[in-house]
Amino acid sequence: MPDRPALDPYAVLGLPRDADASQVSLAYRRLAKRYHPDLHPGEEVAERMRAVNEAWGILSSPDRRASYDVSHPTGGSTGNSHWAASRTPIRPAQPSNTRTWATWRATAAETRAAPRTVRPPGEVQIPPTRRPEPMAPQPRTFRDSGWAALAVAVFFLLFLVAAVLVGKLV
Repeated sequence: MPDRPALDPYAVLGLPRDADASQVSLAYRRLAKRYHPDLHPGEEVAERMRAVNEAWGILSSPDRRASYDVSHPTGGSTGNSHWAASRTPIRPAQPSNTRTWATWRATAAETRAAPRTVRPPGEVQIPPTRRPEPMAPQPRTFRDSGWAALAVAVFFLLFLVAAVLVGKLV
């Protein structure tokens, strides 16, 4: 396999670095239709499709995307350009108590946007539940009322009394 230059998945898919998952999937589908080798034969189209698939492999998984973003903070610009970051951003260690927790996060937006990806040991993930849709109210019948149960009980008692009387007569 020939040495290929470093791949910037955001540039390949034509997305900004803050694109969400739905934007990534829409860009991938659009480019997959445009560069699919079965629909458009040619070596340059196949090479372009390989790059699109490689970019999709990185950006489709939240874990792989986060690790790419951490290891490539420049966002596709060359490392020696004027505005490029010279090193990865420095973050302090996560605080151990609640008092310093609020000062550890930079902004409220960052706090809201940070998903919990790592669960503490022993925590069990509870799957989300869906409530059943409420049923339409049904008209009440005699069987649903308490009178039906009373009628059955009276009939059963009369049957027992009749059985006892027939047993004494015989």
